[in-house]
Amino acid sequence: MTVPDWKIERYLLGELPEAEMQALKNLENDELRLQIEQLKNSNEELLTKYPYKRKFTVLSNVPLRLAAIFLLCASALIAIFSSEDIYEDGTRVKGLKTGLEIWRKTSEQTEQLTDNSEAKAGDLLQIRYIALEPYGALFSLDGNGTLTVHLAGKNGKAASLEAGKTISLENAYELDNAPKFETFYLITASKEFEIAPVVEKLLQGKKPSDLRVAQIKLRKR
Repeated sequence: MTVPDWKIERYLLGELPEAEMQALKNLENDELRLQIEQLKNSNEELLTKYPYKRKFTVLSNVPLRLAAIFLLCASALIAIFSSEDIYEDGTRVKGLKTGLEIWRKTSEQTEQLTDNSEAKAGDLLQIRYIALEPYGALFSLDGNGTLTVHLAGKNGKAASLEAGKTISLENAYELDNAPKFETFYLITASKEFEIAPVVEKLLQGKKPSDLRVAQIKLRKR
């Protein structure tokens, strides 16, 4: 029986439900132990290449190989609703440009939040992006200095994007009680790029000068 890499990485991080954790423990054989060892070695190589001292949160829709780069913390909660609850993904239109949209879902309606809008802990947000470049990543940074990866590719690199369309992330994001602000960043480029240097820049309060950056900052109350 072949176990997917994403499940093994959740197993190594202790993030699977208790029953699944126990099932994998019971399943361990030479093939599975080899697969686990290979993933551990890969993670160690990435941690050696990109050593971080700051804490990060990785959402469930991000490939878990990024956990090798980003140290996990439990500061963000995840709730899921389909993008159809808000809107269908759009298609390319004249005048389209790279950008972000943040929508807040309530029990009665959805409303779009723009730069400098007010938000609070418990708000359930749907993130929508529009990219004209074929590669990118999406992050948010809160007032505690915690960076959350909402979208990225494999092996610590940018994700491949469907350029020229407006896309809603499948997972919604529930704001925690971090103070002051939550800033969302869409980073895009015409070529594939490494995530780690971008993360380092953002944590330093800087933006990567060689990549396209779109952002929306929400004020926390």
